[in-house]
Amino acid sequence: MKKYKSKSVVTAHPREKEFLKHYGDGLFLRVRPSGAQSWLFSYQLPGNPRKFRMTIEGKNLSLKEAKAKLPELHDLVSKGIDPRNARAAKRAENSQAITMQKLFEAWIDFLKVSNAVTQDWIKAHEGRWNLHLKNPLGNIFSKDITRAHLAGALEAMTRKKIREETRKALTTLNLMLDYGLTHHFIEHNHARLLKPKDFAASANRPRKRFLTLPELRKLWACLDHSVKKQTGKASSLSILTATAIKLLILTGARRGEVAAMRFDEIDFETDTWVISADRTKNNQEHTVFLSPIAKQLIQDLKQINHNSNFVFDTGLNSRGHIHTDALTRAIRRLMIKDKVTKKTNKENQNQDITEPPLKDMKLFTTHDLRRSAATAWGMHLKTQPHVIELMLNHKPLNKLAETYQRAPYIDEQKEAWLKWGEIVEHQVATNPSNIIPFNKAINI
Repeated sequence: MKKYKSKSVVTAHPREKEFLKHYGDGLFLRVRPSGAQSWLFSYQLPGNPRKFRMTIEGKNLSLKEAKAKLPELHDLVSKGIDPRNARAAKRAENSQAITMQKLFEAWIDFLKVSNAVTQDWIKAHEGRWNLHLKNPLGNIFSKDITRAHLAGALEAMTRKKIREETRKALTTLNLMLDYGLTHHFIEHNHARLLKPKDFAASANRPRKRFLTLPELRKLWACLDHSVKKQTGKASSLSILTATAIKLLILTGARRGEVAAMRFDEIDFETDTWVISADRTKNNQEHTVFLSPIAKQLIQDLKQINHNSNFVFDTGLNSRGHIHTDALTRAIRRLMIKDKVTKKTNKENQNQDITEPPLKDMKLFTTHDLRRSAATAWGMHLKTQPHVIELMLNHKPLNKLAETYQRAPYIDEQKEAWLKWGEIVEHQVATNPSNIIPFNKAINI
């Protein structure tokens, strides 16, 4: 709709020279010989006898619209602020404004350059952003983001009943907005005002499940039996998968560290496995001492690894090694029968479906094997808690301890791993002959 100027403005016809028409309260209309009109604000800062003028921004403003801008300008002057400087600062702020998508990208680039976290950690945040947060938040200017915007995105996730992902999404938002606050993209991190409980996404209680020696013995025997059979049924495992699970028990390492284990990380002279900082969760290099049974398992895999540097090379994917999820699925298959879809083929309908070999055992996960090892170190070896924390490559919860107590306790760690290997060999594997000789002819 066309805006009409007041009669007095319309009748301000141009002259040979530019002239000003005063409307009071410091407001002037400037009329150029060409007929172009603009509004000016005349003001005088406190303690300064000099008078200043500035153009009031806005296209084809009416007299009423121009007067509506005066209170804000006078308020700035009364505070000793030059309105021209305030406007310049606003322009600079707007020129630096970025969307939430750009802020997320800047944060991720910073993480990659700083090398402060692992690539898997970064990929997890990227996947979470792209799947759940990008659409509702990506196009909003980061400086304009509100608590309502953030809450709306998280509530949408809550409605999908993905509680754990919702909690992690709040973590993603907090970390990226903290970055934006530090780098002056935003003035406030509104995500800090939100809590997981607001979205029914409180963290689950810490798991306490660990396997006793008899349970570990049953699992180990099941691994050996499943590999020997190689029936092709759901409960049978490849040698790579079974050996990786055994090494989870022997080392207490994380599944990702074991799955991507490389031969160049292993020194068979000193019987050590050195995991580089870029492969650990806390970005700190970690040394694991290999017991004779663990060393033998790794050496036997050399016969089937196709000259790859990866200990668990499947030769089936671009990653070069067994996927971490394969270990999780393998453990699950040993305890839970897979859902069987309806078959139209009579031969498939009559297929023999065996019961999972560990169906009577209380459910456990791959991470529970790490807890089982740590628990056994303390329970059976009487290893001190601070040594166990080092063996797990945990960062000290106490910041002072992290700063001042840096003793590696190498001898204590080595002793614990070697004694644990003996226990596994004689009370879990029960008989060293249970370690299967490998050959290239076995299908992996």
